[in-house]
Amino acid sequence: MKAVYKSGFLIAYLYFFLICNGFAQQVQQRPARCATGNVMEEYFKKYPRDKAVFEKNQSEFQLKYEAVRRAGKEIPVQQRVSGIINIPVVVHIVMDNPALVTDAQVQSQIDVLNADYAGANADSVNIPAAFKSFFGKSNLRFCLAQRSPSNEPTNGINRKVSSATSIPGAGDPVKYSTMGGSDAWDVNRYLNIWVCKMSRDVDLGYSFMPGLTGLASADLGLVNAYHAFGTIGSATAPFNKGRTATHEIGHFFNLWHIWGANECEESCADSDFVDDTPNQYKCTFDTPLFPTTDNCTPTAPGIMFMNFMDYVDDAAMCMFTAGQAARMEMALSTFPELMPLLTSNGCVPPVLFNYDVKAWAVQSPVNSTVYCGTSVTPQLRISNLGALTLTSVQLNVEIDGAPPVVTQVNLNLPSLQETVISGNPVNTGTGQHVIRMYTTLPNGNADMRPVNDTAEMVFSVAGNVEGPLKEGFESNVFPPQNWGVANNSDIISYNPARVTPAAHTGTASMKFDNYHYQLFGKYAMLVSPQVAIPLSADSVKITFWRAAAQYSSAHSDTLEVLFSADCGQTYTSVYKKAGADLKTRRDFLTAEYVPVAEEWVADTIDISTLVKGRYDKIMVQFRNINGYGSNVIYLDDIHIYSRTLPPVLKERGYLIAPNPTTGMFVIQHYPSTSALKGVAVYSSTGQLVWKGSYASSLAPDYIPVNLSYMASGVYIVRLVYTDKTITEKIVKIN
Repeated sequence: MKAVYKSGFLIAYLYFFLICNGFAQQVQQRPARCATGNVMEEYFKKYPRDKAVFEKNQSEFQLKYEAVRRAGKEIPVQQRVSGIINIPVVVHIVMDNPALVTDAQVQSQIDVLNADYAGANADSVNIPAAFKSFFGKSNLRFCLAQRSPSNEPTNGINRKVSSATSIPGAGDPVKYSTMGGSDAWDVNRYLNIWVCKMSRDVDLGYSFMPGLTGLASADLGLVNAYHAFGTIGSATAPFNKGRTATHEIGHFFNLWHIWGANECEESCADSDFVDDTPNQYKCTFDTPLFPTTDNCTPTAPGIMFMNFMDYVDDAAMCMFTAGQAARMEMALSTFPELMPLLTSNGCVPPVLFNYDVKAWAVQSPVNSTVYCGTSVTPQLRISNLGALTLTSVQLNVEIDGAPPVVTQVNLNLPSLQETVISGNPVNTGTGQHVIRMYTTLPNGNADMRPVNDTAEMVFSVAGNVEGPLKEGFESNVFPPQNWGVANNSDIISYNPARVTPAAHTGTASMKFDNYHYQLFGKYAMLVSPQVAIPLSADSVKITFWRAAAQYSSAHSDTLEVLFSADCGQTYTSVYKKAGADLKTRRDFLTAEYVPVAEEWVADTIDISTLVKGRYDKIMVQFRNINGYGSNVIYLDDIHIYSRTLPPVLKERGYLIAPNPTTGMFVIQHYPSTSALKGVAVYSSTGQLVWKGSYASSLAPDYIPVNLSYMASGVYIVRLVYTDKTITEKIVKIN
């Protein structure tokens, strides 16, 4: 774009923010491709102080850059990269099925980056003759990281199974494991690229630009839509030439869009602050014909739409300019957040030891389920990071710090390959446990790097109890005896927890925390013991009290209740509430929710038709499904019980018992109370002493009557139905 010497940077930059904060608000939808402009604008709205610092940093950089370009000299030694600089890249693939983006597809993207930034891309032959002299070839190259932050061998690809979706901006969920994403590797050593689904179909990617001193280091790097990454596999035309990453890395190294620092607004007054790119009116789409002119550059050769920093289709992009190449190199050697990449050893593979086994993760038992039965078979995922083929190793398994159970494992695992090994079954008690697994004696020798030999996991085992089961979480022990907790994320602390003083009764309750853990689609669960249910039971019910709040109408967590009759192997859903149906607080709440007394609500689930006469034991699971951090769900006073009715009740259809009574008696009906319209109790002299009217509502099937304050003697109970009246005598004794 046009040269911006003198005070051009500041003038154009101020115009950019007038555009963003004024005219841009009239645009109904951002154009397809890059979300960087919008992300920067939203960041400055939220952090206006950072905007001032950013402007200062960019202005100082621009003055240095322009001075060098104006003088026609090379960038001074202290402000340029020295020869070819290899940038270590780690690719985080965060998807429901991360295997959809293959290793070969990732490598195809690295190949594109190296060709585009070196000016060695085959389609550079398409650069019009009028622009050939501007063609830039930078010293920046890219490699998939060869060593991890802990200096272990790696292929630079990190796959994460997750339903997290990128929401462009600071705190993007795909960049944080607490939100279901993948945490950045050390940003001083690696360029982090997250490949994922975007929350808006029109976005292909974004990156923050350098100079944002207030930006969390965990947010540094770029996000790339999985269907616009690389050249094969999930890459889809017209964005299947790898140019989205080329474009976004340009932003990472301080290039603006070629038409200027705005969201594709029509203007000739702003700039990309590079002197060898023609001035451009707005962004360009699709595959234009050369020459293309506009209001800012009305004569041939026109605008440089084939530049990597425009919005044309991948196949139409083919060049950086020399000014852009120099700007990126100078940014790398100027901005503090970029400079450490110059000395990173991430592209240098580490020296392998002969014997080095890495324990990646416990595969079984895991925190994502509650086990039923006290025997588990331990499994551990390992890698052979040693130079020699691994033929044998010892697997050591500790439960809650007890002496290890040792299994000799024979295998044939080549260098830098991984597998899962299994140990002998181990017995555990009920409750929550910590399992620790570690390897020893690879090929009969001492491991030469034992620091990476160990993995741990928390898991729960449910017990067995006789019914009825009541739990109010008053004990300091959590999970309660014979209960289990679990969640299907990789964050153990997302498990439900006991809290005080929030409670329906007593001083404690249980909470599902969606406020601090924004793990969309992930669930946490509380699982009851196996509760014995008589096969002769006539009813089986689950009751509990809940309290819940909603962050906003757009955030909807879900509470589901399920039961299992096969020791947790399969579950049947019997209750599900979400959003407005679930919340018990009337208004929305952005702060962390703590309920008050009137915000507790009781729920009753009748599972009689599913259980009675069929199963003699059930487990009940209370499952919280995260809806992106809506707020907190509390549970208290859980009651799982069955009732077996007296045979006389089933025979007669009603029962008044006990008779005689010392004060309390109960009126029960079977199978229904729909015909009952009223109950009256009279003394022997005809005085009315108690009544219940059900003319306008269904009578309960369990009606308690209190005569403890009455004198001893005979009382008359009259049951009035729609089609009859029944009179019974009951005796009150001391």
